[in-house]
Amino acid sequence: MRRMLLSVFLAAVLLTGCGGQMVEQIPSTPEDADTSDTLTEADVLDLYATASSIYDWFDLAPPSLDRTDSRTEDGVTYYKVNEASAPPITLTAQAGMEQLRGLVDLFFSAEIADALFSESPEQFRDFDGILYATDGGRGSNLYLLDKAVTAEQVDADHWTVTVTFYTDSWAFEEPSATVGYSQAVLDLERTADGWKFTSFCPSDGLDLDAETVFQFTYTDEGFPASLGSLEDCSDLKLACWLLHADGGYSEGPSDTLTRRFLEDPDTWFEALSVFPDSPWEYADTVMAAPVNDTYAWYGQEEQTRLEEILDTYVPQNEQEQFLLDTLRAAREGAIERATEDATASFCLVTEGQFLSLGRKEGGYPWDYEGLPETPQSAGNGDNGEAGFAFSFGGVDVEYVETDDGDDLVYRMTTTAPGPHTLGGIQVGDTEDNVKAVYTGAVQMKAVGEDPFGADYALIYEPGGLSHCKHIAFFITDGVVSAIQVEDLMDGRLLG
Repeated sequence: MRRMLLSVFLAAVLLTGCGGQMVEQIPSTPEDADTSDTLTEADVLDLYATASSIYDWFDLAPPSLDRTDSRTEDGVTYYKVNEASAPPITLTAQAGMEQLRGLVDLFFSAEIADALFSESPEQFRDFDGILYATDGGRGSNLYLLDKAVTAEQVDADHWTVTVTFYTDSWAFEEPSATVGYSQAVLDLERTADGWKFTSFCPSDGLDLDAETVFQFTYTDEGFPASLGSLEDCSDLKLACWLLHADGGYSEGPSDTLTRRFLEDPDTWFEALSVFPDSPWEYADTVMAAPVNDTYAWYGQEEQTRLEEILDTYVPQNEQEQFLLDTLRAAREGAIERATEDATASFCLVTEGQFLSLGRKEGGYPWDYEGLPETPQSAGNGDNGEAGFAFSFGGVDVEYVETDDGDDLVYRMTTTAPGPHTLGGIQVGDTEDNVKAVYTGAVQMKAVGEDPFGADYALIYEPGGLSHCKHIAFFITDGVVSAIQVEDLMDGRLLG
């Protein structure tokens, strides 16, 4: 045990004395204060925890009381104080006012100690040398969800303790919520009588009027106009909103916050540095949102910018390091999901089933129903792999066996109305229909060896996580005459 804490424990032992009786309080000495060079963050946090328990006896609720032993004075009823604990300090059941004051003086400056006793002068009384207290307490702050405490050394004689109070009232105010946090910075200073807190606050000292506490109401209308425009909201405000926003109502705020992250990561990291220690249920989702959003919604330019940030950002503290680690950990899963989504968009819907490109496990007919019992052999692929083909619901499908025993669908073609893309386009739709849905489609004169006798084709090939996949809409006299969904695997038509 460190010498500084030993002096505190010694004082506690001397306070309790022999046979459980409180005796004269032994104050810290200047010599005790000189041992402070060994004070660490853990020591300071321990001191805060003990001091906070003692402070609460005055501000929040009295120690445990023996309601079978009461005294009345000036119309006020007092009950004997049972043994009260503020670990590692114990105030025995035989304590009196002098010992209580000595215990308070052990942790707090004279100004704070005087204030505690003067603000509630009738809270404690000494009857025959034994401590009694009124049976009253204000009750803890209903809006306080939890708190986080950190300590930092300012210099050899001064530490600060930062208490972050978190709020989230969703559980009892839904569909409204008070969400956010406030902070109090407390001072622990070395004095001639030892280390004392020279500033302090209640253990539930959440400030609901702080600029970092927000009031939201979630309705079917999405982000409410009363909160101002998305651009007017701070990064923290948007992040707090997202804790309880779901579905389409989160897209606007999430998109705004993600684009800010890509443009100015320093501000995002600083604003969300309270999230790692927070008790908020969906904090992890909000912290990882820039990665998930970028891969799900944005193009290669934004994805490259994201990778640059993840690879080069230098965290300023432990909280920012946690945020960065969270973002990096989310990257692999986000890429996998986005890749699956990109692949899923390259499909033809027919007979109530989605025929899609890509790897298929479990052997033909995979998880589909109603496919031909046996596919037709279609020769060998470019690398000698066995090729197969089958037709189902107006769609001709081609696939190859892979080296690991799975199958890979690489081409699907339809020339009949009915089968349609995920965007709803089918044979017989107009060229304008295609351009309205696939806004990035590019016109090409001919595709492959058989252009189906079409005038030209409109090629949808987004690239990025779609890799080498494309959809070719063959246009004849302004109308779709054939659709081919294909994965070239080692190249692109438009690349």
